[in-house]
Amino acid sequence: MGALDDFFALLEATEVMQQVIRSLKEEPAYLLGDICREYGRTGRPVSDHHLNLVGYLGEASLKALISAELVHQQTGNRLALYCYEPTDKGMEQYEGFKAGGFYQ
Repeated sequence: MGALDDFFALLEATEVMQQVIRSLKEEPAYLLGDICREYGRTGRPVSDHHLNLVGYLGEASLKALISAELVHQQTGNRLALYCYEPTDKGMEQYEGFKAGGFYQ
């Protein structure tokens, strides 16, 4: 293990980094829930201004959902740059999260 690997291991052992890693995994699930709930309520793609995207983590979460084909990005309307619609795969994940009690 090199000096850089030792440094990474030291940081990853801290509570702060454990929380960051947990957030990296959980934030996309919360964002998917927001998109699916709004889509279910309106039946329309969700405008970007309806989403709570805070900083890099919010943007990265949205990109991860798109890359995983859980959400489709569409051109927005006069009030939004983009709109997002859950895919069937995304809705299945959302329903599984709800059934498992993730969204409380």
